[in-house]
Parts: sequence; C-alpha cells; structure tokens
Amino acid sequence: MPERRFDHVAELEAAGLSGPDEATLHYLWQIVDEGVLGASRHVALGNQLILHLIEATSGSEEGLKRARMAADFIARTRGHDTPVIGNSLKLLLAGLDDIAPGEQAQALRDRVREWDIAAAERKERLVARAVRHLGAVRGVMAFDYSSTVSTIVIGLAKAKPNLAIVVPESRAIAGGARYLEEFLPAGLKVRFVPDAAIDHALEACDAALFGVETLRADGSFLNTIGSRMIARLAPLSGVEIFGCTDLLKLDLRSYEGHRPPPAVRSYDTVLLEGLSIENLRNVDTRAPELEVVPAALTTAILTEYGPVPPSAIWDLGRKVFGVEGAGR
Repeated sequence: MPERRFDHVAELEAAGLSGPDEATLHYLWQIVDEGVLGASRHVALGNQLILHLIEATSGSEEGLKRARMAADFIARTRGHDTPVIGNSLKLLLAGLDDIAPGEQAQALRDRVREWDIAAAERKERLVARAVRHLGAVRGVMAFDYSSTVSTIVIGLAKAKPNLAIVVPESRAIAGGARYLEEFLPAGLKVRFVPDAAIDHALEACDAALFGVETLRADGSFLNTIGSRMIARLAPLSGVEIFGCTDLLKLDLRSYEGHRPPPAVRSYDTVLLEGLSIENLRNVDTRAPELEVVPAALTTAILTEYGPVPPSAIWDLGRKVFGVEGAGR
C-alpha cells in the first residue's frame, strides 16, 4: 500500500500531462497512502485537493482534467472500500464544466465551505447524542483511529472524569498511536496495550467504539482488521459494540446486493522491514486492511440521528436518501 501516490504520476504521464506538483503529492500521501487516518478526514482532504488543482490552473481545461483524474484515482485506491470518499469528490465536480473557467474556483470554494459546514453540524449532533447514550459506561475501548470516535471519547471523558480509556495498538496501520496524539493533549489518561492483549483489556470496558469505513444497508460495517475479533470477544466480557458514523457513509449500492469482499494489501513494510533473514521473498504478507463487522455482533450504530439498531439501518437509509425499490 505505501507509495501508491506515485502511481498517479504514471497516469498523468500516460495522459500527456506533466507530473503533479508537491502539494498534490502531499495530499495524495495523506489520503491514498494514509499519512493521516480517518475516512472523514480523507473526504475533507480530497475536497481541498480538487480546489487546489482548479485554483493552481486558474480554472483551465487542463486543471479540470487533472481534478477529475485525481478524483478517479482516489476513488479507485483509497475509496475502493470506502465509497463515500469517491462519491463526495464526484458531487464536488458535478456540473463544473458548465461554469465559466474564471468562476470555477469560486464555485468550488463555495461547495467545499458548504460541505465542511454541513459535515461539522452532522458530527456535532452525532457526538452529542453518542455521549448522552454512553453516559452510563465506566470504561471504553477505542480500536484503530477514527476522528469521530476520538471526539466522542474526549466528550465522554469530560462528562466522566474517571472514565477508563483503553487503546489497543493495531500493527495494521498503527492507529492506536494516533489516538494518543489527541487524547494526551486533552489531559486524558489512557491504558495503551498491544492488540494481543485485547481479550484481557476488554475486562475494564463496558463498550468498544469503532470508526466506520463503510456502512451497509443490512447494518454491517467495514473497519480495520481486528474489529470483528473484538466484536466476537466482547460478549464474553459483557461489552457492547458500537459503530460510530455519519449516515453519509451508507453505501447505497448495498441495497442491490453490492457487498464485495474488502481489498487485500501487502504488509511487507509493517512485518518485514528491518529483518535480515534470508529468503524473505518467500514470505507472503497479504491480508485485508478492512473486514466486515456483522450486524449480529453490533449493539448499535451511533449516528447523527442517534443510536440506531443495525436492523433499522435499512429503513432509515431508504428514508434519508430516498432509496426506491429496496425491499428486503
């Protein structure tokens, strides 16, 4: 997975365009190579990248072509298992070629600002309702980084100063350390454990919170590998499982049965880097980055509409997004 951003360089060259500037490569490092974590952040960064490409070329035809190619590249890579990322970019660019070149940058600025305002309002509602719903918990596990989960935990800790906070470190993408970067400056005390100690650590928790890469109509969701293991272990310790997401991450294609298995990636960098053992070429480190957490293992999905039982996602999604003909 690392260094995927450079694949975009080859795509631009094949299209007869010069390579991307440093700002574009940095955005792609943050998004497709996950230099920062969190699908919501990647949506916002993708919006900023498109705006940068239009502004840098004064709304030229080339700039619009670069923007569309970057959006398509992000949708095929980072957005493969998280369609909200590609979908948001598609909405951002919709109808842009009908706008005069000199007015495109301002139109994009307006769209990005409106998106950011709406996203912030949805997140504020989600966090407030999640904190209220979780008010009785004494300990919470936050597995793998999610900006939404981070904000919920910080809000919950303000209301409950003695809250036990457990963060397992996943070797998949080192998401646990990202939580420390936000929890410690907020003055929180954190129990930071290796993911092999998850079963033991669950004993200090009443709830486990997961971010959601993609929500499906049947109430299942995708998150980093290890999530399903925690969901299976949780009932043995009386721990409830919550996916935390803006409903915009609902994959509407799942109403029609589109539920592909998560993409597989190489973990060579994570597992093999620094080893001096001979014949490492014979080692296969491929595994998914994400996995499906079944609805049956989930207590509720915490959304801007409040806590939703997984079985109710189907009807809520139909109502919110106007999905027709989606009978079970």
